[in-house]
Amino acid sequence: MHFIRYLKKFFEHLNQNVFYLASAQIFSMTAMNINIITTGLAGFIIAPYGWLSTFPLSLQFILTMISTFPCSILMSRYGRKKIFLVGIASISFGGFLMATALINSNFYIFCFGSIFLGIGHSSSLFYRYAATETVAKIVQPKAMSLVLSAGLIAAFLGPYIYKMSADLVLNSLYAGSYLFMAIVQLVAVPFIMKIEIPLPPIKKSGGRKTIEIFKNPTMIRGVISAAGGYGIMSYLMTATPLQIINVCKYSISENASIIQWHVIAMFAPSFFTGTLIQKFSVERILITGILFYLSVVLVAFMASTPDQYLLALFLLGIGWNFLYIGGSSLIVSITKPEEQGRVQGVSDLIIFGTVSISSLSAGLAHYTLGWDKMVIYSLPIMLMIILANMINIKQ
Repeated sequence: MHFIRYLKKFFEHLNQNVFYLASAQIFSMTAMNINIITTGLAGFIIAPYGWLSTFPLSLQFILTMISTFPCSILMSRYGRKKIFLVGIASISFGGFLMATALINSNFYIFCFGSIFLGIGHSSSLFYRYAATETVAKIVQPKAMSLVLSAGLIAAFLGPYIYKMSADLVLNSLYAGSYLFMAIVQLVAVPFIMKIEIPLPPIKKSGGRKTIEIFKNPTMIRGVISAAGGYGIMSYLMTATPLQIINVCKYSISENASIIQWHVIAMFAPSFFTGTLIQKFSVERILITGILFYLSVVLVAFMASTPDQYLLALFLLGIGWNFLYIGGSSLIVSITKPEEQGRVQGVSDLIIFGTVSISSLSAGLAHYTLGWDKMVIYSLPIMLMIILANMINIKQ
């Protein structure tokens, strides 16, 4: 209780919506962390072919991609709260389905449950945008950053629940993790019930044309930075448990620790990323994120011990934070309120389309090429992010 009161006071200089969204984000990200740690490994157990082990996780990203645009449009019509609650219910139901699938060794039901996780996840992605809608423009990056900082708590809860529940159900490894994931997600409900965000204004013109907005250099830079950064992170993170456990033969505990520190690195910087953007500019934050990613390639390529894999994933998490928050803040900065349904929907469609392709290719790349080559293949996307930011600097 003392911790909750401290958090509430910490967010008071913004508003209560940011606090409630950050609190809900804790449980949403905890559920997704359990899912990310577990799904590739669980898929490997019941998939008919080894290369399909990450397909359920990729299916989640695909459904997230497909659902983002309609989800955003529905929010602009019916409000954030209702769609957020539907998303929570979808993730919880998906978790129960996936647990049932593991108990019955049914890969197809497992994939069906993944569909509901993907749909629900598309809703929680908009927590970061919702946080910016009732604060002053100057602190919008900070509001977004603080909501994402909830992932730091999730970084501890997720791996802990995973380790505690992985073998809880007899003869059904990981089924207990999905049961806990489904229950944990429901804890977000009372926080979402308390948010108060007005519907965006409706104007006859509806704002600028979508194609006009996405031709804007700032929008291009924001989308490429966020999408490319998230895609690379998903690509390497999805393959890491397969490399750690199936190839290197490290323990479940070591795998959980590596992913945990990766998630900590993803979200711990969020407490100050927004402030850094205000102080040093989003351009410098994006460049810093790219530099972190380049260092990931070097460390990951040479990794041969648990500590080296941990360092590579830790650097990957920090780079993701700077690129994702920096890119998202650019998207918000040039979007008018009446345009947000379309623009945020299309932006996240692009971002999670990239994530879907990355996660799907990760399992195949790891299975056919091996870790070293798949790490090298992330360089072209990094180059694309660099070029997008260099072009903007020249302009």
